[in-house]
Amino acid sequence: MENQPCKNSLDGDYDVTYHAVPRPGWSFVGWEGCGVQFPDCSFSVPGSSVSEFWGNVKNFYGNEGSPLIAVFEANEPVKRLKPNILLIVADDLGYNDLAINSNNAQIDTPSMDQIAREGVRFTRHYAHGVCSPARAALLTGFYAERMGYSPNGRGISPEVVTLPERLKEEGYITWHIGKWHLGDLDRTAWPDHQGFDHWFGFLNQWRLPGKIVDGEVIHTFPRYNDPWLEGDSEIGRHVPGHLENILTDKAIEVLDTVNKGQAPWFINLWYFAPHAPVQPASEFAALYPDTAAGRYRALVNQLDTNIGRVVAHLDSLGALEDTIVIVVSDNGGTEAHVDSNTPYTGTKTTLTEGGLRTPLIIRWPAERWPDDALHGTVFEDTISIQDIYPTLLASIGVAPPTKQDGENYFESIKQLKAVPQKPLFWGLRDDKKGGLSADGRLRYFDWFFWGAWRPTLYDLDADYTGTQYLTPLPVAELTQMEASYSTWYIDVHSVKTKYVQDENGGGVLTGMSLQRTPGFLSYTFGMSIPEALDGQLAAQAGIWTLSRTKNTITATYGSLVLTGEIKNSNSCHSIVVSGHFNRRVGGNPGPY
Repeated sequence: MENQPCKNSLDGDYDVTYHAVPRPGWSFVGWEGCGVQFPDCSFSVPGSSVSEFWGNVKNFYGNEGSPLIAVFEANEPVKRLKPNILLIVADDLGYNDLAINSNNAQIDTPSMDQIAREGVRFTRHYAHGVCSPARAALLTGFYAERMGYSPNGRGISPEVVTLPERLKEEGYITWHIGKWHLGDLDRTAWPDHQGFDHWFGFLNQWRLPGKIVDGEVIHTFPRYNDPWLEGDSEIGRHVPGHLENILTDKAIEVLDTVNKGQAPWFINLWYFAPHAPVQPASEFAALYPDTAAGRYRALVNQLDTNIGRVVAHLDSLGALEDTIVIVVSDNGGTEAHVDSNTPYTGTKTTLTEGGLRTPLIIRWPAERWPDDALHGTVFEDTISIQDIYPTLLASIGVAPPTKQDGENYFESIKQLKAVPQKPLFWGLRDDKKGGLSADGRLRYFDWFFWGAWRPTLYDLDADYTGTQYLTPLPVAELTQMEASYSTWYIDVHSVKTKYVQDENGGGVLTGMSLQRTPGFLSYTFGMSIPEALDGQLAAQAGIWTLSRTKNTITATYGSLVLTGEIKNSNSCHSIVVSGHFNRRVGGNPGPY
C-alpha cells in the first residue's frame, strides 16, 4: 500500500479529513510532518493521547514518508480564589456498605475507599433515620425537625439560607444533580429556588416511572431504568439508560462546562443507589451472583464505580487538586439484603446506631491544605450531618450563617482545637424519639408501641454496637435524657416568626413561610380577639382566610370551609384552627 500524505494507510479510507481532538485539559498545538506541500492535513486523536500521537498502529504519514505527529500540551490548571466543592450523597448506604469502614470483603467500594485513604474518614458520623430529614439538615445546618421535616416536609422556607445560597454569595456556580426529596408540591421548594443556578434529576423517587395522568406526573413505585428526569431548563422526559449512569454522565458534562471558567463551582450530586428497588445495570449484575445479596452488592459497586468516574474526570481536567470532595449517606441501610450496618444494631427508619451512623468522607486537596491531619486520617469523635455545612464553609474561609444548630469542626479535625461536645436529638413521625448524650456515651431511644411509650438507654462505652440496652434502667440518667429531649422538641417545633403590629391594632406575621402555611400535614393556628371585633381576622393572600360574622367563625382554605360558633359573651375569645392535610398527586406508596 502506498503512503498517502495525511491519510490512514491501513484502513484504506482515503477520502476523510481527520481532525486533531485533544482530550479535556489539553490543547492542540499543531502538526509535525505536514510540510508546505500539505498545509491543511489533519486527523483525529484518541482521548487517551497524552503529549503527542505518532501514527504507529494507524500509520499516518507526512512529507516524504516521515511520521506525522499531532502535538498537544497540557493546559495550565485554573487557579481559583476558592476551591470547588463536590458533594456526593448516597441513598441508604449503610456503615458497613463502605468496605474500608469494617474491612468488609463482601462489598466492593475501591473508589470511595481511595477517597477515604486520601482524606478524612469519620467513623461516628450521625445522619438521620430516613432520607428527607438528613438532606434538609445537610443543606441548612439546622436540625431537620426545625425545618419541618419529620420525616416529610413541605420544603425549606425561603427565609433559611441554604448551603448553595451562601456559596453563591461567594461567587460559586451551583448545580444540583440527582435526587432532591426536599419538596415537590410547592414550586418554591424546588432546587432552583433553594440556591441552585441549575438542576437536573428527579424531585422524588416516586416520579421516576414518569406515569402521567391528566397531564400530571403521579407518584408510583420507583425504578432505575429509563427514568423520568427533568431540570430547570429541561422538560420532563424518559431518558434511556440506567439512572446512576445517566446522573454520572450529566455530572461529567457539567464539569466540562463549569471548569472552563474562573468561578469556583459547587456540584451537589445526589445518587439514588443503593435505595430500593435494587436494580443494578446489567453490566454490573453480571459480575455478581443472581441473588438478592448479589444484586445489592452489584448496585453498591455501580455507585462506587460512578463516583470513581467523576473523580477520575476531575483529575483529567486538572481540577481534582482544587476540589473538596465529600461523600456521605443520608441514613443507615435497610439490611434487607446484606448486613449493611454491621457491627451496629438497627436499620433505616430506626433512631438507633445502625439507623443513624453512616459513612462520611471528606477529601481536602493537599495543595491547598497540606495539614497532615486532613490526609489519610480517621476522625473517631461524634459529628452530625448538620455540622457539615458550617465545617465546610469554615475550611474555605467563609463565615456560616449565625445561630445554626450545626457546629464548625474544622479546627478539631485539624487537631488544633478540642472537639465540640453537645447532645444530639432526633424525632421521627410522632412515635419515635432518639438522643445521644454530649459525651457520646448514652444512646436514648423511645418508641410508642402497643399503646405505650417504651424508653431504653444504651451505654455505648460498654457496648459500642448499641445492641444491649441497660436493665434495670438507670432512673436518673433516663429522667435527664427525657427532660433534655422535651426541651429540644419544644424548641425545634416552635416556628420562628416575627409579628409587627400596626397602628390599628392589627399586624403582619412573617418568617418560615412554608412552615407557617397550611396545606401540608399538621397545621394549627391560634389567636385571641376582643368581643367587639367582626369581619376578617387573619389572612394569607391567595391561600386562606379567617373571619367572623357575628358569632360565627369561618376558616376558608381553597374549597375547604370550616365554621365554628362563639357560645359565650366573654370580653375576649380564643380561636384555634387545626387540621391535617394529605396533599399529594396520585398515590404515594410511603414517605421514604
